[in-house]
Amino acid sequence: MAKALSVIPAIFPADEAMSEVAVLGITGKTVVGLVAPDESWRPAVVTLQGSPDGVNFYDLYDGVTGQELSFNVVPHTMVMINPNRMRSCQAVILRSGTRAAPVPQTGGVRIFGVVVES
Repeated sequence: MAKALSVIPAIFPADEAMSEVAVLGITGKTVVGLVAPDESWRPAVVTLQGSPDGVNFYDLYDGVTGQELSFNVVPHTMVMINPNRMRSCQAVILRSGTRAAPVPQTGGVRIFGVVVES
């Protein structure tokens, strides 16, 4: 049986490097993709913070490489994500740039789509 897909917004307020919280919930939603905003996106990788309880957030790292979990995004594209990468998250925050070098998105609000399957 095919799983249902939906898109949860992850909103970057103007001049910020961190999005607002995108709540996935506890109903078995799994992140399978990111939809990048249009050409107004200031070039930067996207890293994430995840929360197992919707309250406490932690930087996400790849369990194999030990590196920050990051995605190279190009404006107006979709990045596919292995469903196991964020299965333990009830909520996520996207970061423009890395933990060490965040990149504020100047000039206006930017909205990503967090694609989930349930």
